[in-house]
Amino acid sequence: MPGKPEMSYEELMSVYRQESRQTTLSKVPQDFYQRVALYLEALDKRCAENRGGADISGMLLSQLKTAREKSAGVYEIRMRKIVLMAMSCAFGAEPNLENATPEELRAFEAIKGYFVEHRKQTLSPKYDESRNLELKPELVASSQEQKEAPESSPEQQITTRSEKADTVLVRILEDLPVIAGTDKNYRLMKEDVIDLPRRYAEILLKNNKAVEIKHSLQ
Repeated sequence: MPGKPEMSYEELMSVYRQESRQTTLSKVPQDFYQRVALYLEALDKRCAENRGGADISGMLLSQLKTAREKSAGVYEIRMRKIVLMAMSCAFGAEPNLENATPEELRAFEAIKGYFVEHRKQTLSPKYDESRNLELKPELVASSQEQKEAPESSPEQQITTRSEKADTVLVRILEDLPVIAGTDKNYRLMKEDVIDLPRRYAEILLKNNKAVEIKHSLQ
């Protein structure tokens, strides 16, 4: 490039060795990748021009092969460091980007944005609880109700067996809060297919939280 010496094979090898040895980004010129691209292009042209001389052509081709491998190695090593810094930044750290090139800074911002959005989506509730306020309060289990229930009495067991005999097969349309039943708590997720006691199923069907599946033998 005008005003700057052309990158040499020795300079590229030196950057590769330094980048491989340290965990942080080594200091390179801001136009490092442009200079690498121009160097590889020039070396490729030299190889084409010297195809007639076996010795020179073979030496240049070997140099071109190694230069391509090492330049790709420098890029991969530095990008791994960029990815790690972007992830740590998304989690609140403040990485040192002093030696990053403009291309690497753009990659850093894009990768950090991905991690921030992915973290938000992954750790956010998978449903909007405000949409489920239509459900009757007695069906939503409190934290106390979600604890293991004590052994039921004979009278309760009779009621439970009676409820199980009158069930409706439904497919759940969205993730729901825990529903507290007399025999157990129901944790219902989207696309679950389950037999529910009729009184619970009817409330879900009425509120468009589930659809009934007709038994084939009915």
